[in-house]
Amino acid sequence: MRMNRKQIKLPISANSLILIIVMMIITVIFTAINKNFFTGANFVNILIASVQIGLTSIGITFLMMTGGTDLSAGAVAAACSVFVAWGLLNTGLSWVVLCLIALLIAAFAGLLNGLMVTKLKLVPFIATLVSQSLWKGVGFLICNGKPLVLSDKGLSAFCKNRLLGVPYTVYLMFVLFIIFGYILAKTKFGRSIFAIGGNAEAARLAGINSTKIKILCYVMTSVFAAMAGIILAGRMSSSNPASNANIHFDAITAANLGGVSMVGGVGSIPSVVLGVLLVQAFNSGLNMIGVSQYWQYVARGVLLFGSLAIDYYRQVAREKRLLADSMKHL
Repeated sequence: MRMNRKQIKLPISANSLILIIVMMIITVIFTAINKNFFTGANFVNILIASVQIGLTSIGITFLMMTGGTDLSAGAVAAACSVFVAWGLLNTGLSWVVLCLIALLIAAFAGLLNGLMVTKLKLVPFIATLVSQSLWKGVGFLICNGKPLVLSDKGLSAFCKNRLLGVPYTVYLMFVLFIIFGYILAKTKFGRSIFAIGGNAEAARLAGINSTKIKILCYVMTSVFAAMAGIILAGRMSSSNPASNANIHFDAITAANLGGVSMVGGVGSIPSVVLGVLLVQAFNSGLNMIGVSQYWQYVARGVLLFGSLAIDYYRQVAREKRLLADSMKHL
């Protein structure tokens, strides 16, 4: 009996399978150059370093699936982390209260981005580029351009303490991946995001408030980026206004590698998780084999270019399938 090819269904998506294969290949390459790459300790280090990209990628994923993008996430992350460090030195407030205030500031930053895109009709690239300059300036103004040491050990303890050898923040990242993966895949809000990214006009005619949802996605992106920046400050016990500068770059690369389309409407959180781990493994591997920082920027650019090229061909393939399906019904 011949098996119908359409009946064969892989337990994971083809894109996820490709990411796993690529991760295995780079692991072999980096291990061949530096045997310390393929160790349990380095795997934990990759997980720790991936928290910043991972948290930012959650918000970026939701936003990209609506057809948007955000170049200000790194600047917002830096400004919020510097604010927390400054507050610990000057206000007497607890780190928990200061973190909550910082997340509110981030939400305001996201709200501004959303309003510029949905109300002023600015292109997301331009709107968030303006916001990037604004929040980068705010971060430098707060600390006069100088790194600040965290005076309260509570935040550092939370970011460094471990359970079973793994920091709490790694568990937090995966819990949030699970929660927001469920929201994206199983809730009305998630279905609305798919609809807006797939066809904004059809979504509007179906009664979906695309303006509200897009604004909320910009708010989410800024809040998650701020969380990432604060956690990095806690892990390093200091905050630098120049830190997190490329966090949005790596998050966009991870989401794109994870199958999130730059034009919206396609993507899933599980594949993005693999994209995050791949990007961080790539970054860590470059560090471990002694590649200079300048060449690392080049390598990251090549990686993003490759992910965009793959996304383009995926989009072309989807359009061909849709055209073929429509022709069948003629």
